[in-house]
Amino acid sequence: MLRTIVSALFCLMLGPLALSQPADAPRYALVIGNSNYQQTGWQLPNPARDAQLMADTLSTVGFTVDLVIDGTEDEMETAFAAHGARLKAAGASAVGLIYYAGHGVQSQGLNYLVPVDANARSEQDIWRQAPRLGDALRYVEHAGNAVNFVILDACRDNPLPSATRSAAGGLAEVKPARGLLISYSTAPGYVAYDGEGRHSTFAVALSDTIQQQNLIAEQVFKRVADRVNQSTNGLQTPFYNSGLTGADFCFAGCNGGAAPQPVPVTSTSRLPPHGARTSAARSAGDTPGTPASEDIAPGFTEVSTLLRRAAFTAAAAGGSIEERTFRDCTDCPEMVAIPGGEFLMGSPESEAERKDNEGPQWRATLAPFAASATEITWAQLDACIADGGCAGNKAAQETRSQQWQQPGLPVINITWVEAMAYVDWLNTRVEGEPYRLLSEAEWEYAARAGTRTPFHTGETLSDQQANFNAGRIYNNGPKGSWPRRPMPAGYYPANGFGLHEMHGNVAEWVADCSVRSYLGRFGAASVYDEQGCRSRAVRGGSWEKIPSYVRSAFRDAFPDTGRDDGIGFRVARDGE
Repeated sequence: MLRTIVSALFCLMLGPLALSQPADAPRYALVIGNSNYQQTGWQLPNPARDAQLMADTLSTVGFTVDLVIDGTEDEMETAFAAHGARLKAAGASAVGLIYYAGHGVQSQGLNYLVPVDANARSEQDIWRQAPRLGDALRYVEHAGNAVNFVILDACRDNPLPSATRSAAGGLAEVKPARGLLISYSTAPGYVAYDGEGRHSTFAVALSDTIQQQNLIAEQVFKRVADRVNQSTNGLQTPFYNSGLTGADFCFAGCNGGAAPQPVPVTSTSRLPPHGARTSAARSAGDTPGTPASEDIAPGFTEVSTLLRRAAFTAAAAGGSIEERTFRDCTDCPEMVAIPGGEFLMGSPESEAERKDNEGPQWRATLAPFAASATEITWAQLDACIADGGCAGNKAAQETRSQQWQQPGLPVINITWVEAMAYVDWLNTRVEGEPYRLLSEAEWEYAARAGTRTPFHTGETLSDQQANFNAGRIYNNGPKGSWPRRPMPAGYYPANGFGLHEMHGNVAEWVADCSVRSYLGRFGAASVYDEQGCRSRAVRGGSWEKIPSYVRSAFRDAFPDTGRDDGIGFRVARDGE
């Protein structure tokens, strides 16, 4: 998730324009406007209003818009990651757009976007407090959707003292990738004007032009440049850099076709934690079709009981993931009901790079249960701490960087004992004590989601499907890149049971003591525990592991009070 340092409407349009875009292709926009900076002298009058204008405009041409006003560093990082996850979930035909208005800073040829809670007095502060623009673009690149735009109108001034700057003003030019169009409110290295009225000159021109039918994207930005240049008597000339390929894309419709239907804007001045069920949070990869958090009162309610029962009924009947998703309370993680069944646990001797502790295979029977759709996040752990639970939790202090502790990222460096404390807290929020860690058998059953192959994806795994060391290949599968750090919960596609990141990202504590083999196991699966157990099973592998270590059958163990930056957890709860 990304931090931001930008000084005017930073109008960036990101994305590959593919072949002629279907009229019904999903369109998603993230619009951010930062005006109310906390640092003295940094306030900007127009970005928040410009962002609202652009959000309304984009909604009229068919974009589902998440609008963030006065975003903090954490909120902006969460929003960028959420936007990327939403595009990835929408598929290759989706159209994405990012619009940023606020302070923007160039340092040593790199662009930074400034959040409202920045306290930067030097270039070095910028490096620490804000990510590079390129980090935001990586989320979109990873989504792999067909059409994206990034619009930057953020070059009005540099808020840092002149003695600390490496550039006189403006933003550095970003070389576009194939299918990516980046639009700047002014030419790279130059300063844009905020406008004499309620909106910047660039925002007004873009809003008017983008709603005109039969204008392809390049024509839109060319006409905006001409209009702004004329309005400012040549003092400001917008600039765009296009890598678009294929057929044309028209914001308001091409060739006299039906104009896109308007979509309501989701507006917030503060993004909710990843676990909250609001329209903004759904963009982070939450499953659609379940009630928003405002429909579920804090704590246990009759509404949540009905939803849970309906989810387990749907699971037993083979219903969709949407029908099987529920949440017991506002602070509770999103859960997915999983039908009971029977499966062959462990790996066959023929499986490539199999370990001895993965056998002998045995046929396990499981009752229905639910598992959290994603690994537990820092936002969810923080809710526990803020409520007086999770006393003494030191996971944050033991994690190397605050960048690895963003709200939507999975918790790491948490001990098994601390994970159990979170479970205990969850059980204070609901009736009874249904929450727990998954058993080792439940974990593998959930990870496989009905498959018998090394991964739920088949015989191979790619860097588009999971977060692991994709520089190594398995079963002659594809070789890829890996981010060398945890990625946001829900970032990668879910398996057949609706669970994300069962392979890689962070390994997950389970309830069982670690044992050397499955010798003697048969029948109904249960947690294997023993008095004085100090070594617990860990499943799934992590972001730093090679592919054979993130297989469904792979088993690992770790001391119950030990910490590792590749270990987190997810939770389970009993069925109905």
